[in-house]
Amino acid sequence: MRRALSVALATALVLALTPDALAAQQAQLDVHGNFAVGTTTHLHSWGAGAGAQVTFGSTSDPIQLSLSPSLDFLKQEGGSRQTSLSADLDIQPGGGKTVTPYAGISTGANWISGSSGTHAGYETLAGAQVKLSTALTAKAEERFGYVSGQEHSLTTRVGVLLSF
Repeated sequence: MRRALSVALATALVLALTPDALAAQQAQLDVHGNFAVGTTTHLHSWGAGAGAQVTFGSTSDPIQLSLSPSLDFLKQEGGSRQTSLSADLDIQPGGGKTVTPYAGISTGANWISGSSGTHAGYETLAGAQVKLSTALTAKAEERFGYVSGQEHSLTTRVGVLLSF
C-alpha cells in the first residue's frame, strides 16, 4: 500500500505541475479541528491543525488537483500526544460550484510522546467544501488510515479555508 500511495502521489504531482496548471492556481489557509477514533480500542483523540491548500487548474477545468501540507496536533484521551507533518493530495471536480466534493490520499511524518523516532502515516480521505463567500469556504472530511506502530483510525476533520 505504501508503494502504491507513493507512486500515486508522485504521478499526480508531475501531472499537476504543468505550466498551465501552475498558472491557474489558488492558495488558501486551512484551519481545522480533528476528532479521531481507534478502530480496535475505540479510544478518542482530539486536536487541531493548520496548513495551506493550493489548488491547481482553473475552475473551468473538468478536474482540479489540490496539494495541502499541514501541521496537526492530537491528544488521546488519557494517553499520548501526537504531532504530524503531512501532505494531502486530492482531486475534485472543476466548475466552481458552491458545494465541491473531493477525495484523496495523505502521507506524513508523526512524532508520538513516549515513543522514539518518526513514524510514517498513511490515510485515504473524502469530503466536501462549501463556498460561503469569495474569501471563506467551510470543509468537512473523513479520513481513514494508520500511523506505523499504531492501530487504524477514523478521523473527522472540520474546518475553514481562507482565500488570499
